Amino acid sequence: MINIRTKGQEGEREIVRQLDYIIQKVAKEHGYELNGASVQRNQNQSAVGGCDLSNTFGLAIEVKRQEQLAINTWWDQTVAQAKRNNEVPVLLFRQNRKAWRCVVNGEIPLAHESTVPARVEISWESFLAWFQIWVHQKMKLGEQART
Repeated sequence: MINIRTKGQEGEREIVRQLDYIIQKVAKEHGYELNGASVQRNQNQSAVGGCDLSNTFGLAIEVKRQEQLAINTWWDQTVAQAKRNNEVPVLLFRQNRKAWRCVVNGEIPLAHESTVPARVEISWESFLAWFQIWVHQKMKLGEQART
């Protein structure tokens, strides 16, 4: 039986691999190669706090790999971390044998082209597509990936 800490660490490593793949791809499109991983796990988070991942182009990413969902609690934690770092909150979570899911801030359209802010859940595929665009825009503005 796997313990919850190991499960969480494995979840973080899984996310790091996929986000790094996208960052490498976008960096190559912008004409430079990265040596090594850009996204890093915050291994001191229990001691010093902070998001689960660093070097994520202004995103405060929390990763939860648990069977018992506590999305409201996790989202509150994600938003608090994002505010402390002036970043955009992103919650990634999944249960065993299920796909990753993503919670982010979004907007719900109203009449007359106005919107209401809302917390929204999107698929893993939608998050990865959005993340690629996010990284591309950040690099276009001159932000560099760190390794």
